[in-house]
Amino acid sequence: MTSELDVETDKWEDAENDILKRAKNMSSMAYSMYLFTRGEGPLKTTQDLFKQAEYFAEEGNKLFRVLKDFNCMIPEGGLLPDQLVHHLQSLPSLCQQLHYTTKSPSLGKIQTFAKVNGSIQETKNLLASISQMLPLCNTLVVKYNIRTPHSTHPIWRHGGPVMETRSNGDDSDSAASVLSTKSDGSLLRNVKTIANIDAFDRI
Repeated sequence: MTSELDVETDKWEDAENDILKRAKNMSSMAYSMYLFTRGEGPLKTTQDLFKQAEYFAEEGNKLFRVLKDFNCMIPEGGLLPDQLVHHLQSLPSLCQQLHYTTKSPSLGKIQTFAKVNGSIQETKNLLASISQMLPLCNTLVVKYNIRTPHSTHPIWRHGGPVMETRSNGDDSDSAASVLSTKSDGSLLRNVKTIANIDAFDRI
């Protein structure tokens, strides 16, 4: 799954885009968790894995806030694709579920194994959702010439003005907060439950 995400990140021209940077960081964290299931990498114990999964969920919350700011940069009258709306609305619950799993007690080998399996499964679910969002966000970046605060790559394919973010740099918002909506209510749509995705092969 990390390879799928890496394929999508390689397609972005703006290497300093905040969405892209968060996604790359999460891909690297997930890869360390995958290596753990193979007995490799920097994570040596199950506690290391659970702590990494906790950080991964926190990074997902930060990505959600970046995506909320990104939504505000879509020009008036512009609409987010239904699929992107679906994944945006699902992201907080995916992060919350992973965080809950990392904090759940586990006594003995059977419970610990189940907790490891659940952490890996939910990490992969979160990665899958992000992998679906990245190409959709990249399309909007190019279409509307959007730049995030740390963007350095100029985008002028369509001759439109560059849209600057109105971020206040505050990461204190709750990931469970409601997505910013436009007057047309385009984000207030019913969404389907994300299908379960298989866990890493070795777990």
